Order: sequence, then C-alpha cells, then structure tokens
Amino acid sequence: MSRDDVSDLAAPGPASPCRAGDTCQSVRRTIRVVNPRGLHPRIIDFFTKTAKQFQSVVTVWNGDVRADGKSVFDLILLVVLPETDVVLEVEGPDAPEAFDSLARVLASAGGE
Repeated sequence: MSRDDVSDLAAPGPASPCRAGDTCQSVRRTIRVVNPRGLHPRIIDFFTKTAKQFQSVVTVWNGDVRADGKSVFDLILLVVLPETDVVLEVEGPDAPEAFDSLARVLASAGGE
C-alpha cells in the first residue's frame, strides 16, 4: 500500500482553504522526529500554535493515522515516538512558508 492510498483509511481531514481562482499550493514530505521524547505535549503545543499562524491546512501522518496539525488533541493521539518518520502535508495559499516552519519544529532535536 502506498502513502497515497492512506487517505482512504483515515477519517476525513479539514476542508481545503483553497477556493476557485485562489493560488493554492501543496507540499508533502517525510520528516524524521529526532527529539529523544518524540512529539511530547510541549512540542505539540508549539507546533499547533505555529500551524495556526497560517491559512493552510496542516496534516501530520504517522503510518496510516492522520492528525489535524492545528489540533493538540489530534497530535497527542497520533503517538509519535523518537526516531519516527511522519509525513507532513500542508495545503493552502501559504503552504511553502508553513511547511518550512513546521518541518523545522518536527525535525529539531529540541523541538522548540
């Protein structure tokens, strides 16, 4: 099963912020979480606050499970352990900027 097939297994995510005529971009890449505590509450809080600064929809995948990147609860339930590869997907008018900021949070050894 490819990563593209995963969307059929998870609950529907947030609606796309893109409307007809908008310039909409999508960025999707694998990021390794190297923090020795994985995605813990403090990092999750920082990640969601950063994600909420952007219009784009943010989704984080851990295997077949998807989480809304702007929801602390969703990310806690994702259970991302140290040295885990997650897929960060950002879609919207400010996707490249949002992706860069959020990828730095996920890939940071300190996470903040």
